[in-house]
Amino acid sequence: MPQIAIIGLGRFGSTLAKALHQMGHNVLGIDKDQRLVEEHRGAVTYPVRADATSESVLRELGIPNYDMVVVAIGTDMTANLMAVVLLLNLGVKEDRIIARAENQIHADTLRRMGIWRVVLPEQEMGARLAHTLFLPSMPDYISLTATYGVGLMRPPPGYADKTLRELGLGGGRDKYKSTVIALRRGRNVILSPDEDERLQEGDYLMLAGNDADLERLMSAIAGEALKALPRPLP
Repeated sequence: MPQIAIIGLGRFGSTLAKALHQMGHNVLGIDKDQRLVEEHRGAVTYPVRADATSESVLRELGIPNYDMVVVAIGTDMTANLMAVVLLLNLGVKEDRIIARAENQIHADTLRRMGIWRVVLPEQEMGARLAHTLFLPSMPDYISLTATYGVGLMRPPPGYADKTLRELGLGGGRDKYKSTVIALRRGRNVILSPDEDERLQEGDYLMLAGNDADLERLMSAIAGEALKALPRPLP
């Protein structure tokens, strides 16, 4: 099981650390704030109060032996950059470091240091919200470019027992110009499902396409869902 170190247990680092721990990973959570460390007891594998801007401390914690290190320090840009420099000095490879950036200048600085996995949480969340405002039926959306993304949607009950072909969602590029890249059924995932695959109630589809095409597909699905609603008595 991969071992992951999270440096900084603020809102971003805390959310990431807890999610990784719930997924079964061994997570070392580091922060200077004893209160935050105490809050994470039982929520991560090893919560530790330590100063990540000290090379000797990082070495003592065995950070170079971790599979992945996330520098999640957000409010102190100097501490963030110093932690990254120390990780590199300790021999941690650039592709094993993920660093949070507060703004574009911070992100550019990290990339010049060789860190290509840079996260701007606020910017990415804002972009995601902008897309999902127009795709309300697809709240789980990942933007790949300004106009193209991947989203997870749950078909309406009326789609159950119909094949992807019958629904116009088969054959790679469907009539909505979107691509079904996976089907989630309970705990199982079917990659590139066959166009003759019959949907079951509770299935989820992962679709890739242009935002306009996905929005058109969502509108069609919303229309089908409305048809399935019971009509009021006259």
